[in-house]
Amino acid sequence: MQEILTNEFRTPEGTMRLNAVQAIALYEVLISGGLFGPIKVGGGKTLLTLLVAAALGAKRPVLLLPAALIEKTRHEREVLGKHWRLPTNLQVISYEMMGRVSYAEQLNYIQPDVIIADEVHRLKNHRAGVTRRVSRYMKERPETKFAGVSGTIMKNSLKDFSHILRWALKDKSPIPRAEDEVSMWADALDEKVNPIARRRPGALFLLGPRPPEASDALSAVRQIFQRRLLDTPGVVASGKDDAAGASLLVRALEYEVAEVTDGHFKNIKETWTTPDGWMFSEAIELWRHCRSLALGFHGIWDPRPPVEWLEKRKGWAQFVRETLAHSRTLDTELQVAQFVSASGGKGRAPLEAWREVRDTFTPQPRPVWHDDSALKACEYWMHGHKGIVWCEHVFFAEELAKRTGALYYGADGLAAGGESIVDVKPGKAIIASIQANSTGRNLQMFSENLITSPPPGAAGWEQLLGRTHRFGQEADTVTVDVLLGCKEHHDAVMRAIDAARASADTMGHDQKILLADVVFPESLVGRRGARWQ
Repeated sequence: MQEILTNEFRTPEGTMRLNAVQAIALYEVLISGGLFGPIKVGGGKTLLTLLVAAALGAKRPVLLLPAALIEKTRHEREVLGKHWRLPTNLQVISYEMMGRVSYAEQLNYIQPDVIIADEVHRLKNHRAGVTRRVSRYMKERPETKFAGVSGTIMKNSLKDFSHILRWALKDKSPIPRAEDEVSMWADALDEKVNPIARRRPGALFLLGPRPPEASDALSAVRQIFQRRLLDTPGVVASGKDDAAGASLLVRALEYEVAEVTDGHFKNIKETWTTPDGWMFSEAIELWRHCRSLALGFHGIWDPRPPVEWLEKRKGWAQFVRETLAHSRTLDTELQVAQFVSASGGKGRAPLEAWREVRDTFTPQPRPVWHDDSALKACEYWMHGHKGIVWCEHVFFAEELAKRTGALYYGADGLAAGGESIVDVKPGKAIIASIQANSTGRNLQMFSENLITSPPPGAAGWEQLLGRTHRFGQEADTVTVDVLLGCKEHHDAVMRAIDAARASADTMGHDQKILLADVVFPESLVGRRGARWQ
C-alpha cells in the first residue's frame, strides 16, 4: 500500500516516498472520507495535510494552520511540490485569522467541501471563537468532510476531541453523540477528575476485553477505549516506536537562590501578596507569581491599575463569558460588544461602565528583579552547551540575552534583527520563546536544551521536546535540562508525566516524555522552606 499510494500521488520526477503513517492515513481518508489523526510530532503531518485534499478530490478545500506555521508551510509546499501532486485550489487560513470578527462569515463565503486542520488541538476549546465558527459550519453543513491531525490532540480530557471525532467520522464516531454522555465517559476516563465526581467505568468495560497488562481498573478502561478508538475506520495514530532514532534524557538542574527569594516565597504563600504589596485572590495568580519568583523577578503593571478600572474590567469580562457560553451566533468579545451596542439590554450597563474607564489606564508591564541566581545558572549552562535555552518569560529571556550576547528568538521565531530561528547554524547557544517556537519548528540541528520554566501539561512537553527530538536528529542523545527552583516547577513535570500516561492509555502512543530517561526527584519530602511547600 505504501508503494502504491506513493506512486499515486508522486510526480513523474519526484523521488520522495510516503512514510508508513502517511500512507495509512491517506488510505483511511480514501475509504472513510475523513481523518482523525493523533500523529506524533515529526510524523510528516505537513505533507499529509497537503495531500488530503487531493485524495478527496476536493473542489474548495481549506487548510487551517497556526499563524506561526503559515510561512513554514508555504516554503515546504514549494519544496514538496517538486515531488508530489499537490492541490492548487487549497486555501490556507490561520486559526488566529479565523477567530477575528471580520472572518465571522468566511467559511460561509468560501463554502469549503473539505476542512483540513493541522495542529487541530487549536480547536479543542469549545468557547474559542474559531472553534465556535468551525462547529457551527459543520453543524449547518454536515456533508462537509473534515480531517484533523495533531501530535497533542488530547490535553486533559476526552472532551478535548470528542467534537473533532464527530466532525471527521460523522455517525461512525466511536463516542456518544450527546454531550452529556460524553461528559459521563470523561468522568470515568480522564486524568484530572474530582474524586467526588469520578465515575466507575461500569458499562465501558463492555466495549472490549480487559487488557491483561493494565495496572489498575482506570488504566484498563482507558486501554479498552483506546482499542475501540484505533479500530475505528478513519482514525490513524502513530505507533509506540519513535522516529527520532535518538535517545532522550530529561533531567533536573537545581540551583541555589538568594535568601531574599526564600523570603518572597514565604510572604507570597502566606499572605497572597506580591513583594511590592499587591494582593491577589486567585490560585492561578499564585502559581504564576511563584514561577517567576523562582527565576528572580516578578512582573508588575507600573503604575498599578486603579481599583475602579479593575472592577469594571472584571464585570464586563464576566458578562462576556456568560454570553458566549449560551450564544449560538456570537463568538468573540468584540462581537458581544457590537451586539450589545446595537440592541442594548442586559449587557449595556457593564459595557458602558467598562468603556467609561477603559482608556483611562494603559497597562505598562515591567519586571522587578530580586535575584540573579537563575540567570547565572543559565549563563553557566550556555558556556558549556551549544543548545537552546527555552523561556516562558519574555523579561527573563531578554535579560539573559543582554547578559550573554546570545540571540533571543521571540514572536514569529525572529530575533531583533529579523533572523529566523529555522536558519540558525549550530555552534553556539541561543534563547527561544516557548510560546513562539515550540510548535512547528524543525530544530533538529540542536541536541541540547535547557527549559527555564517547565510546561505544566503533557501537550506542551510533547510539542517542545519534538523540536529537537525528531526525525533527522543526528545526535545519539537529545538532552533536556530543566531548572528546578520551586514546588511549582516540580509539580509541572510530575503532572505532565501523569497526563502523558493517561494520554498514552487513551490515544495509543507514548508521548516523548514517557520515552525519556527522566532524572528528576519523585517527591519533595525532606525539602524545607516555602519554595517547596
